[in-house]
Formats: sequence, structure tokens, C-alpha cells
Amino acid sequence: MRKKRVKVNFGNLLIFIVVIGLFTYGGIYVYNNFISDDTGNSNDKNSILNNNNEDKKVNKKLKELGYSNNDIEKLENNLSSEDIDKINEKYDNLVELSSVKYFHIENIERYQNLSDNSSYDAEEIVMRVNTQIDRDFYTDVKIVDDPNDPFVLVNKYYEVPQDYEPSDLVSVGNGQKMRSEAAEYVNKLIKDINADGLYLQAQSGFRSIDLQTRLYNNYVARDGVEEADTYSARPGSSEHHTGLAIDLSHDGTLEESFENTKQFDWLQKNAHKYGLILRYPKDKVYMTGYMYEPWHYRYVGVEVATLIKNEGITFEEYCVKYKGLY
Repeated sequence: MRKKRVKVNFGNLLIFIVVIGLFTYGGIYVYNNFISDDTGNSNDKNSILNNNNEDKKVNKKLKELGYSNNDIEKLENNLSSEDIDKINEKYDNLVELSSVKYFHIENIERYQNLSDNSSYDAEEIVMRVNTQIDRDFYTDVKIVDDPNDPFVLVNKYYEVPQDYEPSDLVSVGNGQKMRSEAAEYVNKLIKDINADGLYLQAQSGFRSIDLQTRLYNNYVARDGVEEADTYSARPGSSEHHTGLAIDLSHDGTLEESFENTKQFDWLQKNAHKYGLILRYPKDKVYMTGYMYEPWHYRYVGVEVATLIKNEGITFEEYCVKYKGLY
């Protein structure tokens, strides 16, 4: 009986050989690049071991400083490895302080000092330090980087350059000046409140350094530095210098009694709709450094003004919570 000849499909055989070759090459590649190094050791394993060693290194450092395993776990959740590298001693309240979302390791000594000398909770401590009020007013004053920033913070710790003057000043109200966007909203506010039958006028807008210097010196001559500092800004520290602040009056005066007027009630309900905030509230004198001024408003835009109103915070607190100030 003749044997049946088997036909070989060389095309399929070639495909099979190629596939087997690719699998073999791929396996060797994976082994060389992800499993084995020149010594035959596993890179993946080494990577895991190295990572574990780094963790152990950090843990060992914190352990040696006296932190418990529980504290170490929390600190590693709260802080970056870079922050942990900056810790060189044991701080009693570091776990609680570092849990505050706007905690900055650079301020740890000041946080701890305030914690040791007050009964404030962790969030209040971080806020007070980041807003600088753990220091005396006009201490370590900084010149702001960008005085044209519509959200620039100017107070007793942050000054505008002495030669700064906004380039887009326009008229507002009865001849005062503000930066153009702020002036547009203030003009609309005055028009709308007047349309509601309530008279209101812009009393004071932009002030130059020269004008602020004259005003402040006159107040000091009359009341002394300590008293003058409670209601007048030193040259460079005035929000009026930014062109973003305005004093509003119903009768041409600037008195605390303004809070008892219908105009003030209207502003309380509506100022944020025009991007304005009451800059120096009655309950935050300790933070702003100025006496309560129901007439002084600062333009920050509708979105930010609404947030500040809803949260009941000052502009300083806004800058800490949302702009990363510290």
C-alpha cells in the first residue's frame, strides 16, 4: 500500500515560526529589562525593596525623633516626603497641626510656639501664623510681587512699592478714582442703590503715597502712633493705594454709625453681587489690625466676594485658604 504524502503548508509554517520567535524574544526582553539585572537579580524586586527601604528610612528617622508608630503613619499621610525630611525634632502637636490643609512645614516653629502659649485649636493656630498675626503688626513687612494683581493682599505685613500707581484709574462716583474694572462695578452699585431710593456716594478711592503720607502724619501728630495705627495705614500699607478700595457714605461722613443705616443693610445683602467685600469687619479687628469700618469696601470680583461672604471670612483668611498664603 502506498503511503499517503502529507502536504506541508509552508505559509502557515512560516507564520508559526515567527509567532514562536516573537514570544521567545519578548520573554527574554521582559526578563532582561524587568526581572533580571546583570547579576541575575530581579529589578522589580530590587525596586520594591528600595521603596521599602526608603519608607523604613523615613520611619526610622521619625522613630528616632520619638514619634510613635501611630503618629508616624498619620504624618506620612499628612506630609510629603520632602516635608518629613525637614523635621529635625519632635513637636508635640505636629500630627494635629499637619492635618490642617493649609499647614506649611516652614512655619512649624511658629505653629509650635503659638500652640505652647495659647489654647487655640490646630486650625486657628495655622491660620493665625499664616496670616502673620502671631507677630506684631508691621513686623517683617514684605513688598508684594505684583501690585497689579486684582487679588493682591495689602495690609500691615504686605506693602505695595512706594512708587506704584495703577495705570488704569478711572472716575467713580463723584470724582474719586479706582481701577477700571472695580470702578465699573462700584458705579453700577451706586446707580442701583440710588434706584432703590437710597442715596450713597463714593467718599474715597485711590490715594497716592504722598496723600497717604500726609494723612497718616497728621493723625500721628494728633493721636500718636499707637492710636493712629488702629485706623490709618502707614504709607505703602493702604488698600487705597491699590485702586481697589472705596469708602462709601450716605452723608459725606465716615462714622461707625453708618452700620445703622438702610444703606448699610442694603450693602450687607448686595455688595458681593458687585464684587465688593466689607474689608474690616467688627469681629476680625485682631486679624485686620484696623478698627471696624462699615464704610470701607474692597473689590475682589463677584466670585471671590461671594465666597468670602458665604464663609464669613476676611480677605486675609481667603488668601491663606485659597491662595496658599503663608
